[in-house]
Amino acid sequence: MCRAVKAILAAGVTVALLLGGCQSPPAKPPPKPVTPAPPVVPPPAPPKPVYIPKIDPASGKGDEIIVAGKRFATGTRVVTWLEPGGYDGHAKAPVPRAGFAWPPAPDEFAALRKAVDQFVLHYDGGGLSRICFNTLQDRKLSVHFLLDVDGTIYQTLDLRERASHATIANDRSIGVEIANLGAHPEKGKERAILDEWYKRDARGNTVMRIPATIKNPGIRTPGFVARPVRPGLVRGVVQGQALVQYDFTPEQYAALAKLTATLGRVFPNLTLDYPHGKDGRLIAQVLSQGKYAEYHGVLGHFHVQTNKVDPGPAFQWKKLFEAVKREQK
Repeated sequence: MCRAVKAILAAGVTVALLLGGCQSPPAKPPPKPVTPAPPVVPPPAPPKPVYIPKIDPASGKGDEIIVAGKRFATGTRVVTWLEPGGYDGHAKAPVPRAGFAWPPAPDEFAALRKAVDQFVLHYDGGGLSRICFNTLQDRKLSVHFLLDVDGTIYQTLDLRERASHATIANDRSIGVEIANLGAHPEKGKERAILDEWYKRDARGNTVMRIPATIKNPGIRTPGFVARPVRPGLVRGVVQGQALVQYDFTPEQYAALAKLTATLGRVFPNLTLDYPHGKDGRLIAQVLSQGKYAEYHGVLGHFHVQTNKVDPGPAFQWKKLFEAVKREQK
């Protein structure tokens, strides 16, 4: 082979080698997608236990309230949450009273007697205890007692439990919702509900006529007709507001007097009196922070909160406490 040919071949090999060195290496296959592990979901926390005392419903006499598992007679009909037809407030809202253990300690009754020094009166605004209870449950609120128009008292919680009924008063108070449509401005739209529920009978007396839309009023006394103590609208001022309201029934005042007197016997720090001036007139507005802190007795929701007016201008405080004094004799 001549030198020229050899040179050409050698040059070709060199070019081929140089070109081969500039080529990229074969592409690697793409990595397989990695499926992420499912997130670790911690198991739900167990619900906080709710204290429901083990009390034999048949052991009661029909007039007893339950306080830290103990029964106390009142002398008026009390339907507890343990009885058929009672209202069980344990379903959604109650929590043990602040500072108390669960389950209750052996000395809890003594501690409760020291802790409770207020009894807060409300009107329920619904007109009937059944309506009130359902409303409270829907709003996740609670109260210890309901007082229906026929004077039946319903206890929904053991009094050792802290009910959600009056904000800053909850830790130290017992609460009762008294069935009544409440107080309204005389010229306001809400006034119409009073005209819907209250009518005049053939004798001209005021009676409560439950609207036909309420199929099951839940009144325990068969055939009961609610009649306010005073026949006409009562006008008064609470929290500086001019309001009108129908009075409560005689049965409600009588039952409330017995309940109040019983609470006074059970709780020694609960003074059986209401906020009034030196002249004996009701203080019809919220108590100052200092006066509220020092107050130990029966009071209205409006004494606790500026945005409340219950139990309203129609409620007769003197009438109640005259009856309470009779119960104490």
